[in-house]
Amino acid sequence: MSFSARYLPAVLFTILSLPCLLWAQAVSKQAAKPRGSISGKVTIKEKSAPGVVVSLRKTDSTNPFEQTQRGTTDQDGFYRIQNVPPGTYEVTPSAPAFVPADPQAPKGKTVLVGEDENIDNINFSLVRGGVITGKITDADGRPVIQQQINIFRVETFEQEKQGQLRQYFPSGGGQTDDRGIYRVFGLLPGRYKVGVGRSDDVYNQSFSGLRSTYKQVFHPDVTDQAKATVIEVGEGTEATGIDIALGRTLQTYTAAGRAVDDKGLPVPNIRLGLNRYAGERAEFVSTFATTNNQGDFVIEGLIPGKYGFFMFPTQNGGLRVDAISTFDILDQDLTGLNVKLVQGASVSGVVVVEGDNKAGMARFPELQLRAFVTNMGTGAGGGLGSNASSPIAPDGSFVISGLPGGMVNFMLGGLNNPFPVKGFNVTRIEREGVPLPRSLEVRDGEQVTGLRVVLAYGNATLRGVVNFDNGELPNGARFFIRLTKGGQNLSSLRPPQVDARGHFLIEGLPAGTYEVHASVGGIPGIPPPRAVTREVNVQDGVITDMTITLEMPTPPKP
Repeated sequence: MSFSARYLPAVLFTILSLPCLLWAQAVSKQAAKPRGSISGKVTIKEKSAPGVVVSLRKTDSTNPFEQTQRGTTDQDGFYRIQNVPPGTYEVTPSAPAFVPADPQAPKGKTVLVGEDENIDNINFSLVRGGVITGKITDADGRPVIQQQINIFRVETFEQEKQGQLRQYFPSGGGQTDDRGIYRVFGLLPGRYKVGVGRSDDVYNQSFSGLRSTYKQVFHPDVTDQAKATVIEVGEGTEATGIDIALGRTLQTYTAAGRAVDDKGLPVPNIRLGLNRYAGERAEFVSTFATTNNQGDFVIEGLIPGKYGFFMFPTQNGGLRVDAISTFDILDQDLTGLNVKLVQGASVSGVVVVEGDNKAGMARFPELQLRAFVTNMGTGAGGGLGSNASSPIAPDGSFVISGLPGGMVNFMLGGLNNPFPVKGFNVTRIEREGVPLPRSLEVRDGEQVTGLRVVLAYGNATLRGVVNFDNGELPNGARFFIRLTKGGQNLSSLRPPQVDARGHFLIEGLPAGTYEVHASVGGIPGIPPPRAVTREVNVQDGVITDMTITLEMPTPPKP
């Protein structure tokens, strides 16, 4: 019998069985679909709230486009979100006009979901929030369109007055429509002040000089926040007629000049950015300039203030903007600015993994080492332009260049994102075999070589629960967990989130013995319970469970 004839039945059986095998694999893949779920109830004024969308957002996600899972409450106010993979999530009801019935409670709740775990009773009790509305006009009485409105809690100003804050932050806000009218809703009951415009006392994440800018004015029409009218907001109330008349727009100016190297030669085709300095705070200016073939640049729309240049990351051969390249805008345009580019400091060396862990070293191409420089003083060193990064070569080598002088701190991140990478932890930095403090001091233009960045790598998991001895978590209370190596006070390990039930999960731990420090905060009117420390040993590839119980303090007698 020939080979083909002898094996023909087996070949035919294999061919005929292939669809069944593929179907079995498909069924197996379907069976692997996550079976976890989160459910609960939403009430408004203690009545069932149908049709409310409840969403999940993964708190440790590095993908801003990751799809959010959702569920909708039924006629009885119940929701259930199914097929939830393991992870830590922020669970939030989508009800913008409503606020938590307990002012101390957060709008969302953190929930840790285990493999195929079904979590119930993630409930939300809501009430209608307050509203503040009014109209914004300019110096000629015309409506100001698309103007940002800032709502401040009075308590924030009181903290600033007592020196607890260097600047105050809005607690809410909105924008005017085409009539100059704004309506800010969903406010917690409390006392507020309303302001419009810019102030160096208010935290401004960024600003662009391309739009009209006004000096800050508070309702009714004062520039001093201490003289602003306090607006009382209650549950479901609406404060109307909170109008503000603005002054003239702030005059803006232009800065022009040339970028040159340390020999005075023009540097073409580089992107220059600006930080604006408000006291010790650097504020990013969202306009920038690109030098032409002669190194010339022009930046428009600048309000009065102190500015410093920085370079966007480019192929610049390790150049950076000289720290003295700062200027002041007063009351006129500036020309003839000379932005000097100098050779920046650099740090280089090798990254190693404790124990010569081959699995950890094999992941070097996925990683990058970032350097952050602090204590540079004012000038171009503050804000953006004070950090740089380097990929890690397969042999562990790295070179980070273009840094200003100052105290350098290191952080490990992914190659395509700046977030910490699970499983890795920077344990220490060595220079010529000598361990360094947490920061490395680098002088302007200094070339530091021979650094050794030591990483720990592992895949152990610690899973735990923190609770009170009476089993009840007071409103507003939050658990905190900190992990240190045995006998160490400081830790470079990122603290884990503790969810609404007191559950926490720490993944990617190197094997070894750790101390787990548990504490709680945010209990109004009650002294916090004493922190508890527990020792635990974890092993690679193993999930270790633990429970920590805190003793609930006795409330003070009236």
